[in-house]
Amino acid sequence: MATSTGRALFTRQSSGLVREVSVLNALFFNTSAFIGGGVGWYPLSYSLAFVPVGTLAIFTTYGWGTLLFGVFAVIFGMIFAALATVMPRSGGDYVFTSRLIPRIGPFVGWLESFTLVFACIAIIMFEIKLVQIGVQVTGRIVGIGTGNEFFSGANGWFAEDGQIKGLAGFISGLVVALGILWVVIQPTRRFHKIVTWLGVIGLASVVLMFVFGLLATSRTGFEAGLQQYAGTTAEALRQYGIDGGVINPDQSGVDFGIDLGAVFGAGSAFPYGFPMGFVLSVVLLNFIGYQYSAYISGEVRGNVRRGVLIGVLGALGIGVLMNSVYVDFYSRQIGLDAQVGWGLYEWLGGEGMPLGQPNLMPLTATLANPGLWPLWALINLGGTLFPFLLCPVYIILISRILLAWSLDRRVPEWFGEVSERLHAPLNAILTVVGILVLLVVLQNFALLPKEIAPPDGRLTLFAFLWLSILLALLTWVMPGINAMVGGRSRPDLMANAPWRRWLPIFGLVWTVFAVLIYWVAFIRVIIDGVVAAFGTGSSEGFDYLIGTGIVFTIGIVIAAVVIYVWYAWVNRSRGIDTALMYQQIPPD
Repeated sequence: MATSTGRALFTRQSSGLVREVSVLNALFFNTSAFIGGGVGWYPLSYSLAFVPVGTLAIFTTYGWGTLLFGVFAVIFGMIFAALATVMPRSGGDYVFTSRLIPRIGPFVGWLESFTLVFACIAIIMFEIKLVQIGVQVTGRIVGIGTGNEFFSGANGWFAEDGQIKGLAGFISGLVVALGILWVVIQPTRRFHKIVTWLGVIGLASVVLMFVFGLLATSRTGFEAGLQQYAGTTAEALRQYGIDGGVINPDQSGVDFGIDLGAVFGAGSAFPYGFPMGFVLSVVLLNFIGYQYSAYISGEVRGNVRRGVLIGVLGALGIGVLMNSVYVDFYSRQIGLDAQVGWGLYEWLGGEGMPLGQPNLMPLTATLANPGLWPLWALINLGGTLFPFLLCPVYIILISRILLAWSLDRRVPEWFGEVSERLHAPLNAILTVVGILVLLVVLQNFALLPKEIAPPDGRLTLFAFLWLSILLALLTWVMPGINAMVGGRSRPDLMANAPWRRWLPIFGLVWTVFAVLIYWVAFIRVIIDGVVAAFGTGSSEGFDYLIGTGIVFTIGIVIAAVVIYVWYAWVNRSRGIDTALMYQQIPPD
């Protein structure tokens, strides 16, 4: 009788999804969800923390930060596997939080997933631009190798005034979006086959880059090529890094120190007594997505715990190797300081950047050994698959969240209608693609007021990056809180959870770790920035709020609250007992 009542609470007795995702599919789903531009772009991570980069033993500051993060990320992965085991439903954190947090769980779960959806959209827009840049860089590689004028001018592809924008930028962005659309409208099983095989090709490019990058390049060759083809020197790049504060000529080691007084005390200045915290924040940004197979756990075949755990920890292992051994060994091979300095150009606006492009690994390898340009071009094209693949993976993730919302009557059921051909919520998928096309327009044409889209009325790459970081806060923190409280708030659900006795400890350790990173690297920086900007008494305060994505974040949170309140009223007016509904997990 209880089962019948429970089913009546939901919009339908079955989600309509089919369990046809294998363990291997889950692994490559996660891998594609977080690597993005990593095959070539990881050297730019060195300078993104804006703290000095040194070396200790065989790893850089960034490499050590990755290894440290990896230890805690194993705990995070085990939390996800445990929660997905007892709630094997697509929707991930929304389902977990709404069922485990007492009283306010449905609202917190809604807010957590709503902000994640827009964080994912922001990241997709960032990755679309990386695809465009990746094609340009491939052209530059061919141009360096052949001297062909068309390929040497690849910086002008899709660009106006040296930037990817305008009609050419829009058309190329639309082509990428259409490619993404083709992937996401495939039946679920075929979709995962496409992601898996393209992911294999992408990982093959990683292996080729690592092996030939170490065997076929040298620091001498890179420095000679840098001067010949880019008209600058490694020493000039190093000096740029010193001037920008990412290279300390007086200290070459790795700073693991933490001063809690400076971390939490008023009046301390950047890096607030914890420089490694800023490095960890960059690692956190690069790893978002490695746990996303938990969001499609309702479609994983066989043992869900095993499938999710292998998918999460397998992707984590790949990520740790790529963000430490892969990038550190190669960067030190051709000269670390030059890589740190070159990468800083991208984060400070790009003016004067060598070759007019960021220091993607295949591009710097071409400078070191231009005779192997066909290999480097092939590797770069293979690596460009990952930012492309991230986009359809994120759209599928978002569609499953929308499906979970519709089952819980938080959005119209239309969003959750599952296509019999695709075994996926097609309406949700097409809605997300439509939003992306609109954003591609706003990214390439100056249609917005300059006050809300500085400097020229277009949405910028950096704005999308900041927005995604801010909106992902609850996504990183809430799983730890769920692990801490779930055993007490819902013993009925958590009775069979793996590592049940350890989950509260896992949750505490992870929550402290995630909150510390966000506090040091984001919240304190924002607070100090706002105080400094508004203290000038000019319009700089509002410009700062816009440029860092704070205004958009606040707007998205307000929209989430309004929609939640509206549908709470709608459900109540229809006599729907949502409190009872959240006592059960959604239908399979």
